[in-house]
Amino acid sequence: MSITLEVMHQYLTAFIMLFVVFDALGNVPIFYSLTEGLDIKERRKTIQNSVIIAGVILLFFALGGGVLLDFFHVGIDDFRVAGGAILFIIAVEGLLGRVEAMKIKPEHLAVVPLATPLLAGPGSISLVIYLANVGYGLGPTIVSIIANAIIAWIVLTYCDVVSRILGKNGSLVLSRIMALMLAAIAVAMMREGVMNILALKQVQPILTSS
Repeated sequence: MSITLEVMHQYLTAFIMLFVVFDALGNVPIFYSLTEGLDIKERRKTIQNSVIIAGVILLFFALGGGVLLDFFHVGIDDFRVAGGAILFIIAVEGLLGRVEAMKIKPEHLAVVPLATPLLAGPGSISLVIYLANVGYGLGPTIVSIIANAIIAWIVLTYCDVVSRILGKNGSLVLSRIMALMLAAIAVAMMREGVMNILALKQVQPILTSS
């Protein structure tokens, strides 16, 4: 029973962490404004393509992230600190409401900026590499990617309806809450990485002297 609860906890935690970074609800106003000039059919096709592309990007890094870390001789704890720093910067930008003006051709919307960096950006890429190689393994990571992609597809397909329900202030408040949660996740990642690095440095002189 305890093993089952442990597994469920891993899957649920991985899902929630990626849900916070994915921030489909917080991205509703941006998606709505960028696809406002498209008809319903074009908008839904664009959003579907963007979610699929984002999912493929994240799956690629979940499966190949460990190889990339080994290739560049980057330690897991180094990545914890770097990935946490990236997530923290993104969180601060979200809290400050810093949004860059984007002039994008309609035919490129599905890839840039919808798929990346809005969905599969540095934060979500860093997180899936962390989850797959350090956190909970490939199983929970892949399931959380697929589940969040499905949720993002549903939410963003009906972004006009969601935008009306939440309203401008509701979307703003939700976005700030998600950014604050993301900052907390980032700090936890960096703290764990720094503590492990410091612990390793304390052990190395002992091993050398012995």
